[in-house]
Amino acid sequence: MDAKAKLDLNDVALLVRVVQTASFSAAARERGVPVSTVSRRIARLELALGTQLLERTTRMLRLTDAGRTYFEHAVRAMDDLAQGSGQLRERQVEPRGRVRILAPTWFAEAVAHVLCGHLARHPHVSIDLELDQRAVELSAEGFDIAIVAGKPDDTSDFVAREIWRAAPKVLVASPRYLKIRGRPRNVRELARHDLLATRSRDGFETWTLMNGRSKRRHTFAPRLFASEIAVAHQAALAGLGIALMPEILCADDLAKKRLVHVLVGWEGERGGVHLLFRAHRSLTAAVRTCIDLLLDKLPGSDPAHARPKRQRSRPSRATHTAA
Repeated sequence: MDAKAKLDLNDVALLVRVVQTASFSAAARERGVPVSTVSRRIARLELALGTQLLERTTRMLRLTDAGRTYFEHAVRAMDDLAQGSGQLRERQVEPRGRVRILAPTWFAEAVAHVLCGHLARHPHVSIDLELDQRAVELSAEGFDIAIVAGKPDDTSDFVAREIWRAAPKVLVASPRYLKIRGRPRNVRELARHDLLATRSRDGFETWTLMNGRSKRRHTFAPRLFASEIAVAHQAALAGLGIALMPEILCADDLAKKRLVHVLVGWEGERGGVHLLFRAHRSLTAAVRTCIDLLLDKLPGSDPAHARPKRQRSRPSRATHTAA
């Protein structure tokens, strides 16, 4: 185990060049090091492998039987590594390969429109798009890019860019529901109503509501919990209860009186929509071009204000929940 731990691929590559040039001196000149260094590193490789690879006299240099077997494997391995390195360099220049993206279902149409254009322009790129608002560990599940509603948790592994400015969240219900159940006059009276939640923990949800400098927290057991905000939206339209929704998503329903404001003046916390991607620089061209396109083309995207915000603190996890 100790010998294997000391194996250095640079020494393996040096052995290949010594054999290919049939000379310690020629390999030393290529590397720009003394012959004694080449000799010492070949000896270190033999020690790590536990066998003699080369027989060397003043007039000749030849492989031992064990050395010949090892050399054949080493040449193939070095060729494979060189080919792999070349392919990686190519991927940094020309977009190719798979990109894994996570996005909320309610944002699917806008994301799909952008990505279809991207695939049409880059025939060597493939995209794996998962639509979900569940809590997720981006690094652990292998996503390259994620679009998340609300504020992303702190992480040292991802860059977060705001692509949709935080919009007000308002309490809404259908006229039919309010006709039957009446209007709540204050936050306390929400306890007598059926409420629709888009996230839940242990069967309960907490809304943080603000009116100017006043702030109230209301914890309740939802009549309906749906991780997708579109379901809560439809439930509110169907008269099943009161929902807390981004005003931008129900503006048309409010204008056409399909929904009405409840507790006017009270708003939920603003979260916005963020695009997350890995913070390291070795992103493939396929991922980089996807990031640039999503930042530029998604509805609400504003490159002028979408500056990188590195999230730093706790362990390298990135999770999100529905807005």
